[in-house]
Amino acid sequence: MKQLLPVLLIGVSFYAYAQQDPYYTHFKDVMQAYNPAAAGNEVGKICLSGLTHHQWRDFDDNTKVRGREGDPFYADQNEDILNVAPVTYNLNVGTVFKLSKDSTKFLGAGLTIIDDKVSYIKSTTVMANLNFKMDFQGGFNQISAGIGLGGTQWGFDRPDFKSREPNDPKVPLSGGNEMKLDLNAGVMYRQQRLGPFKDFYAGLSFTNVNSPSYNVMIGQTTVQRDFVPHTYTIVGADYHLPSGNIVLEPAMLVKYSTLLSNTEGFPAQIDLNVTALYAQTLRGGIAFRQFATSDAASLLIGYVKGPLQVGYAYDITLSNLQSVSNGTHEIMVKYCIPIVTKDPPPPIIRLTPRWL
Repeated sequence: MKQLLPVLLIGVSFYAYAQQDPYYTHFKDVMQAYNPAAAGNEVGKICLSGLTHHQWRDFDDNTKVRGREGDPFYADQNEDILNVAPVTYNLNVGTVFKLSKDSTKFLGAGLTIIDDKVSYIKSTTVMANLNFKMDFQGGFNQISAGIGLGGTQWGFDRPDFKSREPNDPKVPLSGGNEMKLDLNAGVMYRQQRLGPFKDFYAGLSFTNVNSPSYNVMIGQTTVQRDFVPHTYTIVGADYHLPSGNIVLEPAMLVKYSTLLSNTEGFPAQIDLNVTALYAQTLRGGIAFRQFATSDAASLLIGYVKGPLQVGYAYDITLSNLQSVSNGTHEIMVKYCIPIVTKDPPPPIIRLTPRWL
């Protein structure tokens, strides 16, 4: 059984066609990461959001044979290999530019960087996002459509496997990667009020639109990885309780991936999230994630102070991985910087006797 796990890790990572994009418990705070139409929040501000997601903590690989290659009886063979659990970092920067004098047309622009590592496999994405926003009914509702253009580098980052058979060509001993063009697209709709709800929003987006295919040389083996398009649907709004001090913030995200070559699909991942903001300062809530079966339940806490937002989420693993996982930790920080502009000083007029 111990010999099977490294093979499964490599095989699943190489050839799996299931959902490949990282996921976020704070998905409504980093929408730009998967929907370019969400880039840019407000004219006159540059907003930054950063997130770190440490999944399945203390999930280690105790199957690797350390020491001399091909020697399963080496003294240190039972030493665990740490830090093989998935780790994701995400950074978003965005702003909005006014395009019309009547303040109905805007250009949203942003930059997204995603670094995702699963065991020894790592992908890094840099994406430039642009969108066109248009207000209707005096800003009561808004429609935006955008594209993301960038590149993703995928490959092995310093693999540390050891083969039981010397020079086994199927076990990578050195790293390698390849970068390919990556395209995203999306639309967003916002409305100030929808029935009892305020600040309603809905979005539809697609990542990996061009289905990039990677062929990476790892030692004597060529590893192929095909990225498939992912579809994201998000809906959310705010509900102000009669007390006036508490605002409920429900949201739902559905992520689905499919192959373009046929009609084969995969189970949709559904994220349900509801937080409560008290006195515009303290935030707390719960979330639930399902992927084929129940995947995780989450506890969220946060703090808001003007342009600063800080959030923490702890995911309790509900799947069979709970036997080897101590849960998932996620930290999110968001800050909006006002763009201060000064009017040009008035011209200085000096009177002289010549022009009195």
